[in-house]
Amino acid sequence: MTETPLLGIDIDQGAGRSLFEQVYLAVRGRILSGGIAAGTRLPASRKLAEELGVSRTTIVAAYDQLIAEGFVTSRPGSGVFVSDVQPVEPAERDRANRLEPTSIETAVREPVVREPVVRPFQPGQLDARLFPFRHWARAVARAARSDPQSLVLSADPFGDRLLRAEICRYLGDWRGVRAVPEQILVTAGSGEALEICFLMMTTPGDRIGLEDPGYPQIRDFIGRIGLDILWLERDRHGALPPSEGRMPKLVFLTPSSQFPLGGAMPQARRGAFLAWSQRSGGLLLEDDYDSEFRYSGRPVPALAASDETGRTLYVGSFSKIFSKGLRLGFMVVPTAMIDAVRAFLRAYDGKVSAAPQRALGLFMAEGDFYRHIRRVRRHYGERRAALIDRVQTRLGRLVGFEDHSAGMHIVLRLPEDLPDTAISAAAARRGLTCPPLSGYCGSERRLNGLLLGFCSFTIDEINTAMPNLSAAIETVVRQRGQAAAP
Repeated sequence: MTETPLLGIDIDQGAGRSLFEQVYLAVRGRILSGGIAAGTRLPASRKLAEELGVSRTTIVAAYDQLIAEGFVTSRPGSGVFVSDVQPVEPAERDRANRLEPTSIETAVREPVVREPVVRPFQPGQLDARLFPFRHWARAVARAARSDPQSLVLSADPFGDRLLRAEICRYLGDWRGVRAVPEQILVTAGSGEALEICFLMMTTPGDRIGLEDPGYPQIRDFIGRIGLDILWLERDRHGALPPSEGRMPKLVFLTPSSQFPLGGAMPQARRGAFLAWSQRSGGLLLEDDYDSEFRYSGRPVPALAASDETGRTLYVGSFSKIFSKGLRLGFMVVPTAMIDAVRAFLRAYDGKVSAAPQRALGLFMAEGDFYRHIRRVRRHYGERRAALIDRVQTRLGRLVGFEDHSAGMHIVLRLPEDLPDTAISAAAARRGLTCPPLSGYCGSERRLNGLLLGFCSFTIDEINTAMPNLSAAIETVVRQRGQAAAP
């Protein structure tokens, strides 16, 4: 075991990047380049802080981000060690074909508007009361004044050009994905983007690799169009690449926040999937459904950000971060597939509306979208902390959970003798929606737990609902005890 002094890291106090980000990017770059070998112990945070002339808090934040992304691992009592990261080398022609993105920026603030909420603790729901209605109305009005035809007609089957350019800027700034407008396909939510991928990239009888647990809707759709499912093996780092037998044509992943368990796929595992894709000829389909909601550090980069060979189709949505009502999502198409996607769209009956696209492009270009994300993330972070506190206070002796500091829900793990379906049903009778974790499992392997969403509920609403959840669990505990009694 060796320890690196990390010499050569330059910190610029006057730079535009934060000190934490400078340290994080410097260490990350040296790991990816092989400058710091796997198994190397990084210097203690206090020692590195003294060496670089920054606060220890800055180093701890940088280390935490590297841990979250899987570049390093923390061993209590021993230190922080570099993981075995093996990035896939880009082919020369793919590197040469990469296109460069574009950019613009400004900002304003938005009001809070009251709207009804869904039942606690329904997961995956944004809070409509936080929608920036006034500023959105201004964006729609600007679109109507400047180009009224854009609200009705789309000149390009890939979508509005301004919106596609803004999506590129957003992906570069927030997700580390380099793309150009020609690669962006605007869709009617992520569901349509996934539908296009499956219909275009496969034929009946093809095999699809799926995470388990995962989306029931995805496995149902795959079954309806005649595809076979390969349930990917899983370990503590998440799904494992296919290793034997008939290889899948495409593998569907949620690497930035596994659905529904949460947690980011480590860099070494991402590299393994990229290597599998190159080796087997299979494609990777990345669903990046709620990556903006990370409550400590910065968002974990997308898998597509590491793919230099153009074998990853990246799917995103505005439904989780902005509005479900607009029904807008998008897909980043690898450059080599653009012509094929355009040919497919000529025969495909698309569902996306032209009306909101130009307005959303203007909303993003003027900075309102980014301010909205920061605002709702602050609210959701406070609600998440409140929910975790109430779970620990009221349910701590009965349940367990992993805190990933990210996402729109937490997963409660239940003892095997308390079936999640029974508790979910008992909670429903008390006015709550807590889906059972077992319902997301596709193979014979079953997990036992509950999904608890927090984004759509104020802290007062969480406090009011928690006694009902506690009572539902206690009811099932009592019933099981009575059934077991002689």
